[in-house]
Amino acid sequence: MYFEIGNLRLFYTDTGGRGVPLLCLPPFPFDHRLWREQRPLTDVARLILPDLRGTGESSITQGPYTMELHAVDMFHVLDDLKIEQAVVMGASMGAYVAFAMYARRPERIKGLIITDSRAEADTPEQAERRRMTVEGLRAEGTGAIVSRVNDLFAATTRAERPALVEEFQKMTAKMDPEGLAQTTLGMAMRADYTELLGEIEVPTLVLCGEEDTVSPPDGMRHMAEQIPGAEEFHIIPAAGHLAPLEQPDVFNGYVRDFLENAIKR
Repeated sequence: MYFEIGNLRLFYTDTGGRGVPLLCLPPFPFDHRLWREQRPLTDVARLILPDLRGTGESSITQGPYTMELHAVDMFHVLDDLKIEQAVVMGASMGAYVAFAMYARRPERIKGLIITDSRAEADTPEQAERRRMTVEGLRAEGTGAIVSRVNDLFAATTRAERPALVEEFQKMTAKMDPEGLAQTTLGMAMRADYTELLGEIEVPTLVLCGEEDTVSPPDGMRHMAEQIPGAEEFHIIPAAGHLAPLEQPDVFNGYVRDFLENAIKR
């Protein structure tokens, strides 16, 4: 399905599943296919899987693609589906967008699921590395970042499921480099959401891959402790930065329990 406004065309899938609307926001540099292993949740959730602006089948527009811009895009998707409230599940950069959505329109957020991410803004050094990534994307294309996909997976996954790692490297290689560049600039510019954590009142589930070296468990545990609405924090064994994809059975079990108990009660 597509939502169109001006020169923007946003692609999304709507499973039409039963239960609460669950908007699933993917991590950089992936699109809605990151959430393919969450399809079994359609008995408890209506899964809405968008391609964020600049990725997958969604438009490449003038940037940078800030987290606030992505948040507005996602509210357009919910409006297009006539959904007033949704649980928002964000992985890594998707969680940055989820925070931006809550900061902008908290009344439209029924709950949050945050996985493998952080609330802090980039340090100057991190922002500079992102700008160097942008230069690489524009000079070399997606080849500048394909090798980094390897580091998003747990060492366990790389050893036991190399075909999965290779599949997502190839997926990244087919992305539009300018779309990824504009997204990277947006991440470098993002706000610090640390203070927002204390204002989150909706039920919140925080999950982290045990082998995540990008957003390590200790940092995510500390983040969960700052959220008044945080129902639970769980570590996903044998998973890295892409826990929903790497260990879907365990991940989905926590999400299912959260939707059935924290959201529906």
